[in-house]
Amino acid sequence: MRTSYRTGRGAQGTHRTGLTYPIPMNAALTASERLEIEQICTRLAYIYVRALDSHDADTAADCFALNGSMTRPMQPEQVIEGREAIRASLKSRPKNLVTRHLASNVVIDVESRDAAGGITTLVMIGCTPAEGELPPHVSNGPLYFGEFRDRFVREAGEWKFLERRGSIAIKY
Repeated sequence: MRTSYRTGRGAQGTHRTGLTYPIPMNAALTASERLEIEQICTRLAYIYVRALDSHDADTAADCFALNGSMTRPMQPEQVIEGREAIRASLKSRPKNLVTRHLASNVVIDVESRDAAGGITTLVMIGCTPAEGELPPHVSNGPLYFGEFRDRFVREAGEWKFLERRGSIAIKY
């Protein structure tokens, strides 16, 4: 599925990841600037899933721009808009749910000094152990394989998710 993103800046082009994005009209980035942005955005993707697994809804929500939006992989049709709405949604996750989100194959395409796009492959498993049960917890599955398609933006000097769209491709 091709997702189109338009911010109103510059002409439109096609992202290597299959996303459509505006071509920036500003000066070219140096190789080191491009690598730095790629690294920061990749780290943001990892921080987000680590926060989910740690039940740290505040850190996960703070990964988003003020006007950011997201869809959960299990509910890709339900768009949650705004950082505070995202925070409230993440805080509503069951407290006894133990999850592990494995993020890999992260590809970041830098568009400008203030915008980037990317894809992260996701493997997810969870369980709901009995109260007081100590790890390791037993999970009867299923395993979910999916991805996040992301739009990143620099907001007040910090990189954030502008859009994070989750989807599941395989349930095992």
